[in-house]
Amino acid sequence: MGLLLKVLFNAALFQVGWILSVLYGNSIALVIALAAILIYGAYYLRSRAEFALIVSVILLGFAGDTLLGITGILVYPSGAPYPPFWMVTLWLLFATTIPWSLRWIAAKRTWFVMFSVVGGPVSYLIGVNLSGVTLGTELLLSLLILGFLWAIHGLVIQYFFTLWQSQSQTL
Repeated sequence: MGLLLKVLFNAALFQVGWILSVLYGNSIALVIALAAILIYGAYYLRSRAEFALIVSVILLGFAGDTLLGITGILVYPSGAPYPPFWMVTLWLLFATTIPWSLRWIAAKRTWFVMFSVVGGPVSYLIGVNLSGVTLGTELLLSLLILGFLWAIHGLVIQYFFTLWQSQSQTL
């Protein structure tokens, strides 16, 4: 598979997995997560450092979504403060795009943070409208908090990406 095709396929897998996970929740998320792991492992994963990058992004996302649940910014259908499995699957899918389809923007700190500040809250807003997750505060306040959190996520993910790149170049 050529590089461009791999990048496009990576982006398509993210989009399809995101839509199916949000629409069908936990009932399909396990299948999507397993498929994503198998496909990524077979066709994309190149190093332990890349694996560490992906795991770090998933853990960051889980921590952020748990914080949003604890503070009541997001209200999960189960009533638990931690996100449902399908939301963790979204982080898995997103993490696999960082070294591939989002690599071009992840390499540019300012652009990636701006992308995160806009894209993160928009993704949550769409997800809330399509799933059982609800906003626990008024829309504008929720978007501002999500934007702030995603600015932090963007900075941290870009830092992880930079570490991964430097480790990949020394391998």
